[in-house]
This record gives sequence, C-alpha cells and structure tokens, in this order.
Amino acid sequence: MTIKDISEKIISDAKIQADKIIAKAEDNANNIKNKGRKEADNIKKTILYKINQDASLKKSKILTEANLGVKKTILSEKQKIMEDVFGNALESILKLSNKEYQNFIKKLILDNIEKGDETIFIGDSDKNRISKDFIEDINKEIEAKGKKDELKLSNSYLTIKGGIIIGSGAIRKNVSLELLLKNVREESETQVSKILFN
Repeated sequence: MTIKDISEKIISDAKIQADKIIAKAEDNANNIKNKGRKEADNIKKTILYKINQDASLKKSKILTEANLGVKKTILSEKQKIMEDVFGNALESILKLSNKEYQNFIKKLILDNIEKGDETIFIGDSDKNRISKDFIEDINKEIEAKGKKDELKLSNSYLTIKGGIIIGSGAIRKNVSLELLLKNVREESETQVSKILFN
C-alpha cells in the first residue's frame, strides 16, 4: 500500500466519520428543535389557557357588578316611588278641605283620648284649621258619652306636619300624620310594593 493509498484511506475514513458526526449532530439538532417546538406549544397553550381564564373571570366580575348596579338602581327607584306614594298620601290629607280635615282630626281625638281632660297639641300649619271652638264642639260630644268634657287646645305649637299629639300630664300620645303614615307604611309596604311592581 502506497502512501497515497494510505492518505486516501485516512481521508475516506475521516469523511465517513465526519458524515456520521454531521448526521448525528443534525439528528440532535432536529430533536432539540422538535422538543423546543413542543415546549413552545405547551407554553403557548398554558398562556392561552391563563388568558382565557383571566378573561372569563373579568367578564364574570363585570357582569356581576353590572347586575348589582342594575339591582341597586332598580331598588333605589322603587324606594323613590314608595317615598312618593307615601309622601303623596301625606300631601293629600293636608290638602283636604277644612271640613274634611276637621272630621279627620275629630276622629283621631275621639279614638285616642281616654278621660276627656287631655290637652290637644297641633302643628303650626293647623292653627287656622283647628280652633278652641272646634275642641269645645268635641267636648260637647264626649260629655254626651259620659266622659269628662275638659279637652283643651294647647297655645304652643309642635313641629308636626299634621295630626295631633294628645297630652295628659307628662304623658304624650303621638297621633301625628308622620307617625300614622310611618306605621301604615311598615304594615303595608310589602302589599303596596306588590301592587306597584308586579
């Protein structure tokens, strides 16, 4: 074997070895690329899943807050309507004619006095509608029923919109329109709400 043959054999063996190394390196590179792609796909899927989860949570939160806002607005409007209904009831009583209002006050007095010697307190707005003569007429009526005829109209006025306060010594019985309507509201608000909103 000549030096040339030996040299060619070494070059040929080296080339085969190099081809094997290159093939193996390419194979490794392809495996690394495929592994990288799989990892990238997994990361992408994880990120997309997290984004979808976050978006879903945010959407749910926004919808919940919007629904709560709507419910609060509706509740607020219902409360305003109820205030208007009971406010209008107070105004309609205050706008009764003098005769109708006096009949109303007379009934309140007769239903709430005990002995017939109480003091009747009224609001400043009723001083032209409820007079001492009016109370004297009620005294005549209760005398006929066997009670004392000593009801008195107070000279001092209270801060009530209408109705009366009945005083007997240190005891006062509140029969003001404000309290009457408050009691009616507490008793009938559910029923009124059903009529208005169903």
